[in-house]
Amino acid sequence: MEESGHKKSKVHKYDSSISTTGTTTASPPYSDNIDNLKCANANLIDNSESSGQAKDALLDFQKIQNLNFERHSKRLEPSPSKILPSTLPLTDKKCETIARASDCQLREKSLLDMGFKPNEVEGWEKIMQPPKVNLYKLLKNMIDNHIKPNVQIRIGRVTFNCHMMVLQCYSDFFMDYNNEVLIQLPEEKITPTAFVMVYDWMLAEEPLVQREGILELFNAGNFLRIKELINQCWLCLDDDACFREDTALLLYLEARKYCLESLEQLMLMRICKFFLTLVASKEFLILSAREVCTLLSSNTIGVNSETEIFMSVVRWLSHNWEERKCHMLDLIRRVRFSLMPPWFLVTLTKNPECPEIEHIVNHAEVRNMINDGITYTTTQSYYRENREDFLKFLERFQLLTPMQRQWVFDKECNYHHRLECPNLQYVTYKSFLEYLEMIISIGKDYWRNLEMAKGTEKNMQCCVPSDCRKPADPNLVC
Repeated sequence: MEESGHKKSKVHKYDSSISTTGTTTASPPYSDNIDNLKCANANLIDNSESSGQAKDALLDFQKIQNLNFERHSKRLEPSPSKILPSTLPLTDKKCETIARASDCQLREKSLLDMGFKPNEVEGWEKIMQPPKVNLYKLLKNMIDNHIKPNVQIRIGRVTFNCHMMVLQCYSDFFMDYNNEVLIQLPEEKITPTAFVMVYDWMLAEEPLVQREGILELFNAGNFLRIKELINQCWLCLDDDACFREDTALLLYLEARKYCLESLEQLMLMRICKFFLTLVASKEFLILSAREVCTLLSSNTIGVNSETEIFMSVVRWLSHNWEERKCHMLDLIRRVRFSLMPPWFLVTLTKNPECPEIEHIVNHAEVRNMINDGITYTTTQSYYRENREDFLKFLERFQLLTPMQRQWVFDKECNYHHRLECPNLQYVTYKSFLEYLEMIISIGKDYWRNLEMAKGTEKNMQCCVPSDCRKPADPNLVC
């Protein structure tokens, strides 16, 4: 009975192990074996008197069933050490499944692929959109009303609040700066008044340069490198109708302090009939030696004769002889003695009128100039119309043909007569000063009444034939 009880406990233990670890639904054949085992156990309990052969057969059957169970468990669980490939080839059955699934899917497309374009809206052009305020007007309003200036320009003790953008639009000088908030300008190069004129010119839509302050504006434009302003000023200064004679001289005197050499040369070339009025003025006496030399070198200055050029040199030197006598030779070299009457040159050396003239004519180089002038004029009178022989003579003695001046004819000049004229008076420095006094007394428009001489060779025109005591050809001016 103990043996049967022991067997019975073993059977119950085995039955409990199968119910907890086995699965009855996974393998139907294996379930049938379990049922058979139960039946065998039941028979074994009921008939404990069975033979030993039956007992051995039951144990063998249980071993076979346990072996089958282990094999089945190993077949269900994959080996933990086996690494599956990332992609497995599909079996024919799986390919057929995927093919059937793809036949059931929709070919996806976006709205853009379908032809819908978001930027194409029908009737968009017909929308009445409100206008925007013009950017130029907004900027101009800020600039004109000095709203948010971003740079300070300091000249001396004066400071200007400006917009750097405006300055850089016109000035190459300010283009060299970046984000500076304070810029110091030299007052000797540009004055506060000039900077105001420059900035107003920049802000004006159609700026007009005025005569007053034009040189100050022109000089500031040169310093700040404003090309348009320079061109506009120069166009006004180069106007031959506005700046000629008196206006040219006044502009020249104004330009002296700015050292504008090109402008100075231009203005001096435009002085003709106004020259004698200039000599009569105080301004002539304050000119530098260099300026007087430049003026006397011009072919356009208008005089009755070359004698007045010599007398003009004497006037400038006599104003301060001790300080200016060192410039005497430079000035006398500008006098063209070959254009003077020979009788004047002879009397000039024989009877000097004043100490200054005596100092001048007694200089060896000046005396040589006077002698060359006498030789030229007397030889010219000798050859007269024989121009070719006269030129050979000049070449032989190394004499130069002088350039002619722009001669004028003043009927009011008392000493301006030829040698054969009955009204002839000897030209002296005193008579020259009296003539200048007359010019001053007549008034500022005197020079406008001067007549231009007829022909450059007739450098000593004087009174008309009706005023001469000797009869003369009406077409000949004596």
